[in-house]
Amino acid sequence: MKRFNAKYTYLLIVLSLVASIALQAVWLQQLFLAQQKQLKEDIEYAVSNTAQTNVYQSMIKLKDPGNLRQLKQLFLSPQWEQLRQSFENIKVLSGLSASSSISIDTDSTSVTMSLKLKGNDNKKIRKPASRYSGMTKEDLQRLRQLSLVEMENRVQANLRQLGIRSEIYYKIYRSIYYNLYQYNKNEVLKSNVPKGFKPVFISRSYSYNILGANKYQVLLPSVNSVVWYRMRYYLASSLLMILLTGTAFYFILRLLRKQQLYADAKADFTSNMTHEFKTPIATVSVALESIIKYNLINDPEKLQNYLKVSQHELQRLNLMVEKVLNISQGNDGEQPLHLELYDVQSGLQQVVSSMELQLINSHASIRFNTSAEPCFVEGDPVHLTNIFYNLIDNAIKYSGSTLELQIDCECDADKVVLSFKDNGPGIEKIYQQNVFERFFRVPGDGDTHNIKGSGLGLHYVKQMVEKHGGTIKLKSEPGKGTNFMITLPAAS
Repeated sequence: MKRFNAKYTYLLIVLSLVASIALQAVWLQQLFLAQQKQLKEDIEYAVSNTAQTNVYQSMIKLKDPGNLRQLKQLFLSPQWEQLRQSFENIKVLSGLSASSSISIDTDSTSVTMSLKLKGNDNKKIRKPASRYSGMTKEDLQRLRQLSLVEMENRVQANLRQLGIRSEIYYKIYRSIYYNLYQYNKNEVLKSNVPKGFKPVFISRSYSYNILGANKYQVLLPSVNSVVWYRMRYYLASSLLMILLTGTAFYFILRLLRKQQLYADAKADFTSNMTHEFKTPIATVSVALESIIKYNLINDPEKLQNYLKVSQHELQRLNLMVEKVLNISQGNDGEQPLHLELYDVQSGLQQVVSSMELQLINSHASIRFNTSAEPCFVEGDPVHLTNIFYNLIDNAIKYSGSTLELQIDCECDADKVVLSFKDNGPGIEKIYQQNVFERFFRVPGDGDTHNIKGSGLGLHYVKQMVEKHGGTIKLKSEPGKGTNFMITLPAAS
């Protein structure tokens, strides 16, 4: 049931992450479309407003333009822009002819807008020219050219303020009027649009000078880059949200995975610990059986040796029981230390001697290289002895039937260095950071453990070494054995 729940928990987390990313993507898409529409409206307004300003600027360049304050009040007002744009739009109606003119005299400015329904005469007509006092055709032509240049510059400046950095293309239209079927037909007079160009934005056409005969239209190749720039803070917040959500889910999955492994390890612990308890019991049983079978009461020296082995195994069994009780009570690692002056080499030799029967049964050999000088530390004899036993016992269990274990002991005034190097199968690098974790065991073939164990030995060793103020390091390569190196502070 736990595995069933965990499996669907992972699925739920993944689906939640996918849904979060999908919702963010949909939100960004809708926001992009809204921002794109808003940008196009801003561009349209900028072109329209520029055309209106350009009309006013062309007007005040005339000789005797009249009352400038009133002209500005009218021709730069939004009401005039709406009226002018409505008049421009109504020209496209079929069967309708629309014309406008502005006449400026020395004492007044007259604006005339007319709408006419034409008959069947297909004769082409021109839009009536506006009348301006004191201006020749050459002056009007210069005014047209100047207005076009100013319109281009103003449009470019205003669009740059909106963030448009791409090339700005335009078309200049000339209006031609007919009486029937086609009215107010726009003819391209000038353009900088390259051949095959496909614009993503086309503005409406606007009259850009007082003459009103020609119209200006803007075409843009791209606006998306500006939209993305406007959305930069939304994009950053969305990406940050997805990153934080993904990070949170990653740590949740990692935590669930660790908890699952921890739960599996604890489940294995119950069955494996049975074997761990049986080992010292079996050793004591063998020793006692040998005493009886071979009547060792007549061989006091061997009898004494077997009794020491039995005593050591019972002490180890008692320590294992205490470790299990501490784990069940949540007090693992809180065992008090009873420090005293301890000879490391003598302790190691005693452990090796007490494991003689186990070494013989496993066909294992140990080479112990001692230091010329005694190596003393301030430590707890029980825990230090169990550190040595755990390392040797692990070497015997995992190295097979041909174990060759080399133990080296070196010391100086500051530290004592111990090395336990075997010829076993070694430990893969990916597991070397985890071997000291509680309940962790290096998996065998197919993630199964072929060798019984509790997964507590190396965790206990590392914990006790550190409580003695020392360090333990691991060097191992698959197929080349394993070397555990312990460094303890020397007794002062």
